[in-house]
Amino acid sequence: MKKLLALSVAVFALSFAVPMALSAADDAATIKKHMVERKPKIDAMKKAGTVGEANTGYLEAMKKDKDGKDVKLAEDDTKLIDAENADRKAVYAAIAKKEGSTVEKVGELRAKQIRAKAPEGEFIQGEDGKWVKAPKPAEKPAEKK
Repeated sequence: MKKLLALSVAVFALSFAVPMALSAADDAATIKKHMVERKPKIDAMKKAGTVGEANTGYLEAMKKDKDGKDVKLAEDDTKLIDAENADRKAVYAAIAKKEGSTVEKVGELRAKQIRAKAPEGEFIQGEDGKWVKAPKPAEKPAEKK
């Protein structure tokens, strides 16, 4: 009787755990899909200098573009940035939970990675909070034969 009760409890628990695991996988796949879909538009905004990569790991609208003109983003662009930042936060939260860290720390580490790979001329925010244009990437060292 005790074995039957234990088995019933286990089956009951699994009936919730499996859909939750599938839901998390579906959510991750959906987030990835949306981020991939948004990337060309975000890249275009970054190239135009209307959006930059903040030192927090999130996108931020610039006050001035590359030419020093005031930036006024369209409502759709603002929604796009908000959606991207929400998805980034969800990804950072999952990583933080897995690594025993915080969302903020994961975002800061991701910002460092983004800065290191930023294309020349795109706005990036340094650790000190100052906005700069990404420099020309350094020449790759010659490979040894």
